[in-house]
Amino acid sequence: MHISNIGQGTGCGTNSQLSLNEMKEQIISSEIELNNLKQEQYFLKNELPKDSPIKIPPGASIKDQNKIAGYRQIKYQWKQDGYNYTSRWHQRTPNAPEDQGNTWVVERKKEGIGYGPNARHKVVEVLIGKDKKGNNIWIDKEKWNEAIKARKNGMATKKQKEMLKNGHWKSKK
Repeated sequence: MHISNIGQGTGCGTNSQLSLNEMKEQIISSEIELNNLKQEQYFLKNELPKDSPIKIPPGASIKDQNKIAGYRQIKYQWKQDGYNYTSRWHQRTPNAPEDQGNTWVVERKKEGIGYGPNARHKVVEVLIGKDKKGNNIWIDKEKWNEAIKARKNGMATKKQKEMLKNGHWKSKK
């Protein structure tokens, strides 16, 4: 190999080299991106959960999603007292009431037992409020889904509309 060929095709030639200033700009840009990512992760782990209508434990898994329908959703999931909980923050979804805004929806599930002395059906519920003593009020997910379907078809009853309103907990964030 001749000395004149060194650096050709390796990204080290004079035409493809970055200037010192360009390298500094790339490093600064990368540091800013990393800092923004760290701030976002801190927010999702420590700040947003404080806004949930139900306490999210520190060990909950976090899933950040950009949905195809054009909204962002953050899901927190954990197990507690025999239930699998999901507290889900999301931006206003398409077809939701105009005033809905960012909300939380909380679900809990308990697997069924098919046979034996402790047999039971699977339980899937949505949190729709609190009673006068501050206890959570849960509704069967099938009723929740029926209300959503009825609202989409313009057939929701006053009770269904109220349930959906109460089950979409307004977010301050």
